[in-house]
Amino acid sequence: MLNWDVQEVRKYKDKPFDFEEKLNLKDDLQDRDSEVLDIEPVEVSGSLFNDRGLVISDVKIKTRITVPSTRSLEPVELALKFRINEAYNIDAIDTEDIDDYSIIIPINDDNPTINIYESIVDNILLNIPTQVLTTKEQNEDIMPSGKDWTVISEDEFKRQKEEEHVNPEFAKLKNLFKE
Repeated sequence: MLNWDVQEVRKYKDKPFDFEEKLNLKDDLQDRDSEVLDIEPVEVSGSLFNDRGLVISDVKIKTRITVPSTRSLEPVELALKFRINEAYNIDAIDTEDIDDYSIIIPINDDNPTINIYESIVDNILLNIPTQVLTTKEQNEDIMPSGKDWTVISEDEFKRQKEEEHVNPEFAKLKNLFKE
């Protein structure tokens, strides 16, 4: 499943090797991140092609994932749609002079396979935003609160700081010990 032997991919020298699959990654994602509450089947389409001893992957991912709100922990469904571009070094070429690809993955000679599956799982987790809010939290700017405490936004914090009144007697002392 999205794991190909290097020899099989080498057969496609003059044309791309295209693939398309639907994956159920719920268990794998939940094993890696307990905050993944649910995920729809992941639509994967892409191609592999040979380029100077490298196999280049161009993969499109589309799915919907449910994670907790970072404020209230209520479930929030997010649409994820992104691309993954990676290069796999299948001929052990020197990659220092190659600036075309930001990620070049060496292929292990003991197990010469190109594993797109692991890359998909990694990239789904990396594409979950660090701040996730429900629609209500976004629209109403609702912050959590409890007994004798409340979370405030940075803007609210700055506004409160500006409103604080300085005791004039202490303000005089501030200039007493100048360096």
